[in-house]
Amino acid sequence: MNRHYDLIGLGIGLFNLSVAALLHKTPGIKFAFFDRKHRFDWHSEIMFADSEMQTSYLKDLVTAADPTNPFTFMNYLVQKGLFYSFINTNRKTITRREFEMYCQWVSQNMPEHLHFDSEVQSVRYDGEKFILQINNEIYTATNICIGTGLVPHLPDFAKELEGPDVFHAKSSYIKILDATNKDVVVVGGGQTGLEIFRNCLQGKWGHPKSLKLIASRPNLEPLDNSPFVNEYFAPSYVHEFLQLDQSLKDPIVKYQKLASDGNTPEYLDTLYRDLYQLKHVWGDSRDIQILPYRRVTSMQKWGDRYTLNIKNGFNKAEETSNADTVILSTGFRVNIPNIIEPLRTLIDFDGDGRFIMKENFQVSWKGSEKNKVYALNFSRHGHGISEPQTSLMAWRSAKIINDLMQKEVFPINRAVPNFTTYT
Repeated sequence: MNRHYDLIGLGIGLFNLSVAALLHKTPGIKFAFFDRKHRFDWHSEIMFADSEMQTSYLKDLVTAADPTNPFTFMNYLVQKGLFYSFINTNRKTITRREFEMYCQWVSQNMPEHLHFDSEVQSVRYDGEKFILQINNEIYTATNICIGTGLVPHLPDFAKELEGPDVFHAKSSYIKILDATNKDVVVVGGGQTGLEIFRNCLQGKWGHPKSLKLIASRPNLEPLDNSPFVNEYFAPSYVHEFLQLDQSLKDPIVKYQKLASDGNTPEYLDTLYRDLYQLKHVWGDSRDIQILPYRRVTSMQKWGDRYTLNIKNGFNKAEETSNADTVILSTGFRVNIPNIIEPLRTLIDFDGDGRFIMKENFQVSWKGSEKNKVYALNFSRHGHGISEPQTSLMAWRSAKIINDLMQKEVFPINRAVPNFTTYT
């Protein structure tokens, strides 16, 4: 059995699935993607009925690069008999559950290329090819694509207390949560924090005795999705951003945070209406609070309860809050997987320990130019604010494939420039 491939993908998350979906229609390349999961899922632990996408459904796995691809969201609707019913919903965005169902449909239609229940145990390089150990068997590849995803960020104050009562939102503990008659604190004022707060408010895990949301931002700030801000999520902006010195890039990405990490305005409207009805119409007497511009500095366990020590950013006061359950919606961090540790001495890192990335999403390294290491969701510092988002997912996958094939397989360079010149 020939286990050599032109490209092997490490992980079958959303971004590697996009690469695979575009490769599926690309002749002349042998590829396979592996993941230890049983099937495709997309943050299933924090998939709530009211969780909505923040980008258009046209920014799917393939459409921006190849609208004739059989794995477009539109074709999914047609194949499932949902097209006309979907159109009648008059929506610009869809729920995250709908997008996950679409991605699962795509993954189920590529069984010859996508291998689940397949753990990549190590990756080595012999100067001519990559050698991968997968489920205790050896595979080789000319090129690899790292798409192992982000990892949940657990703050230092919570690491020693992690368990069924103190946990990150993306955790199996949320599936067994019982908030009935408990004092619940949600830490984190991003979209996921708000979704957990609202679902808890509605009694998804039982009705809590009290409920607080602690957010480090000065307010529950909305996502900025106005047209000129959305130009940050266009290929021409990425091209301009790439030309900047790294000393300029990091402050720009920080400044643009609310272009990608704000709360959906419609969701804020809905949450505010919920709170108004609950308090001023139905007269709910429970202690329900939103505490912005506050940062949890430490936490102690006293018996079965927890005390959170909080710094108030408005008046610099020290505050405390007591809880039975603490849910940490504290985001995710880039994680360089341990499986590529044998390659570390060959890879070029910057002063902050990040991959140094090339334009076509190649990792800069000391190996042969014939062997390439591609990486997805590792270059916000290099390519800009769009890198962790789905907005340019298909375009990025096409960039990788064009580079891999050394020809323009996908006509992604024909997009007209933005109206705004940034550099």
